[in-house]
Amino acid sequence: FRTCVCVEMDRDSIRTLNHNTRWPVIDRDITTVSSDEILETGGLRKGEVDLVAGGPPCQPFSKSAYWSTGDTKRLDDPRASTLGEYMRVVEETLPRTFLLENVFGLTYEGKDEGYQFLLKRVEEINKNAGVEYVVEAKVLNAARFGVPQIRERVFLIGSRDGKPFSFPNPTHQLP
Repeated sequence: FRTCVCVEMDRDSIRTLNHNTRWPVIDRDITTVSSDEILETGGLRKGEVDLVAGGPPCQPFSKSAYWSTGDTKRLDDPRASTLGEYMRVVEETLPRTFLLENVFGLTYEGKDEGYQFLLKRVEEINKNAGVEYVVEAKVLNAARFGVPQIRERVFLIGSRDGKPFSFPNPTHQLP
């Protein structure tokens, strides 16, 4: 993949991106950025995007929030609105593939409103746009793929052509 555009609002992250990459960075909150601006900045049209990748804030679904308060706010947390913004961009750009990464708490049984919201939005996009996104989700531990930290994350990958995604096999073992 070649990164055509990045949307980021954190000042330190923007400085890091600008220092280490030549990617065009739209340095605002995603709620203020239209998909037309994203496509124009990336020099693309709707349907030409190969991948929309994102990691909406995880605090609404994290185990840490559960430990500190006894529960998480999940969709009632204002930061969870970024799930809807992410899906808005998917719907308005119709990428060949999308990848969403978050804490695995997003998919906890009985507390998976965020995950169910995403699946419902995919169904709506399929119906409204006449596409066939199929979503595969899996919790992966980064250490099992060579990242030097034990970090479990859920990955949701959607393919517009209706073909299911096959997650790779781990390359490393945990001690």
